[in-house]
Amino acid sequence: MSPTAPPPSPELVRALLERERLALVGRLLPGLVHNLSGGVQTMSLPLDLARLALKRGDSAKLAGKLDTLREGLERLTTEVGILARRSRTDRKRAAEPLDLADLAGGELDFWRGDLFVKHDVRLERELPRDLGLARCAPADAALALNLVLANAVEAVRGGPSPVVMVRARAVEGGLALEVSDSGPGPSPEMAGRLFEPFTGDKGGEHEGLGLFLAREALRPWGGAVAWLPEAPRATFRISLPRN
Repeated sequence: MSPTAPPPSPELVRALLERERLALVGRLLPGLVHNLSGGVQTMSLPLDLARLALKRGDSAKLAGKLDTLREGLERLTTEVGILARRSRTDRKRAAEPLDLADLAGGELDFWRGDLFVKHDVRLERELPRDLGLARCAPADAALALNLVLANAVEAVRGGPSPVVMVRARAVEGGLALEVSDSGPGPSPEMAGRLFEPFTGDKGGEHEGLGLFLAREALRPWGGAVAWLPEAPRATFRISLPRN
């Protein structure tokens, strides 16, 4: 975007935010469905064997297969719980007291649906639960976090030993989530333009909108997204006022 180009209109920004909500689900839902399917498949054979053991009156084998079925059911319950939690978060569009550590934990679980994250990225978290509450619409706080997370995941793609870390912490004037990654960080040319729309140095199909939209998602609630150039790793801070 050139320096003289007008910023996107509020209507366009709202439309882009809604598009990003849907894009996130489209990116992560197939992986979670795959996990659910895997859970069902792990239960199919033990169920058949349990039925056979029941017919034969082999109580020892039946007990063993029931234990395996219980493990499969617990796996399915976990995956369904992740989906249900994500759905509840996305429906909460009004400001309310918000536990940032709890929100971040649920969103990081949802990111298990991204196969690159699941298999290749070391996704770390430091989420203490004694920081108090922020105030924001949960759907918008989650969207901002996920946009920053998506930026971090792309930054470590193709790098050695990719790591993404999410921390919750108290900061002056409020609470924050900090997303750090083992990528190279923004180029010197990009450092001063990170939050401008339609900018970026990742190339390909990236539109250069993620960080801009993360900031816009929080703007109505007094929140912000900032680049921390002094941090030892590439780090963005999502900050919100206390409740």
